[in-house]
Amino acid sequence: MEYFVKLIDAIAWPAAIVWLGFLFRREVRKLLGRMSTFKYKEMEAKFEKELLKAETEAKKIITSEGKTWEEASARGVTTQHEQFQRIANISPRAAIIESWLDVEVAIIAAAEKAGLEVKPPINIHQLAMHLFSMKVLNNEVISVYQSLRKLRNQAAHMADFTLSYEEAIKYLDLALGVANTFRRYATTSHNN
Repeated sequence: MEYFVKLIDAIAWPAAIVWLGFLFRREVRKLLGRMSTFKYKEMEAKFEKELLKAETEAKKIITSEGKTWEEASARGVTTQHEQFQRIANISPRAAIIESWLDVEVAIIAAAEKAGLEVKPPINIHQLAMHLFSMKVLNNEVISVYQSLRKLRNQAAHMADFTLSYEEAIKYLDLALGVANTFRRYATTSHNN
């Protein structure tokens, strides 16, 4: 009987954990999706997964726009990029939020150029979607914009969010490219 009790005791905790995991599987999935890094043996969920998606979409833009996208990279605004890098060295999360503000400023400039009404309270996302619907920018930019916006929201609103300096630098490069795409539209002459 004592052996049987020890056996039940040894099985009870793992069985209870599996049972609770099954009961709360939706909540566990949401929690794992919010985590920047999660490792258990060979399983790993990262912020980088979404970042890689944005990089893949950005490569399509580089291919379709060629030199134009390249000019909208960090080379065009080295001092600003270096500032974001310094911030990322101290706080990768803060660097993402700061670089996203640069994207928002560029969207406002492009919206004003397109003749959209820009007055408080400003809904940046609506302005961006309106610009995309007007087809004033390359269609592939919307996918990169959406991915970066989602990642920025994670960085800004999730208390348990962490990421590496390298991930922040990749994000900064992509955000700067997107911001400069909006900025380029705002500063060139167009026949509307």
